[in-house]
Amino acid sequence: MPEDLSADLLGAFEAHPDLATVCGVPEKAVPQAGLTNRVYRLEAERGVFFLRLPTAGNEGLVDRQAEACNLALAAGLGLALPPLYVHPGDGILLTAALEVAERVPADLPARLGAALGRLHSSGALFAGRLDPVEVYGTQREFLTSEVELLPEVAALDRAMQALEDRAGRGEDVRLVPVHGDLSPGNCLWAEDRLWLIDWEYSALADPAWDLAYAILEHEFSQAQETAFLHAYRTGQAAGVVPGETRIEAMKVRCDAVSALWALEQVARGRDAGTFLPFARNRRERALARLRELA
Repeated sequence: MPEDLSADLLGAFEAHPDLATVCGVPEKAVPQAGLTNRVYRLEAERGVFFLRLPTAGNEGLVDRQAEACNLALAAGLGLALPPLYVHPGDGILLTAALEVAERVPADLPARLGAALGRLHSSGALFAGRLDPVEVYGTQREFLTSEVELLPEVAALDRAMQALEDRAGRGEDVRLVPVHGDLSPGNCLWAEDRLWLIDWEYSALADPAWDLAYAILEHEFSQAQETAFLHAYRTGQAAGVVPGETRIEAMKVRCDAVSALWALEQVARGRDAGTFLPFARNRRERALARLRELA
């Protein structure tokens, strides 16, 4: 083993000999950007790979068995990179590496919308269930003892309650397989096609979650949002397409969940300088949108 490889990467190869069976001897590892996991672009004897190792302190926050199940189904649909090695117990995932394009195509919103239309109408029986109200409740319970962070949360509590008070007037919802975390870093453009990576939060859910989350995190303009939703509706061969009101309300829930996720990272001792501004940005965006919905 090269001496300049990180201790955590060397430890993963020692604990999981099957990694070496797939990769051969590791030669070089370049850390990749990410907030939740440690991801490396790994050059090894048998090729180039992406190796994901979970961040210490986040154990138990992701259902890795569900992730492995859903990733295999998504790969079968041609939307996810096929896993080469998975160990749900330790949160390890190995896939082939991609040569990602430096610039994404101008029609990325439409490409992403079409991909989601395929996923949501596929009928894939994803494991797990993503309910933003339940997710928010779990996050909120964790923060109950974090007295210094509670002032950051009060307005979001009122916003979520306001949405729940209106829920009875909403549409009937049929749950579909969703990716759950469609940030730009999880939508990779390579070799004239779009790949979706990081299926940690995939589950069965309201399709409005994926749509709202993608629009927010990609910061689509109105024209891009229109193209995204048009391509999605065109690709939805079956099922109920969420209406505009439901998508707008889900945007509030997405930002509220994202804000509490960031506050949870602060509570777990991660860099407040990174995560506190992130939380406040998502909170203020949620509150502004709620005012528009009133």
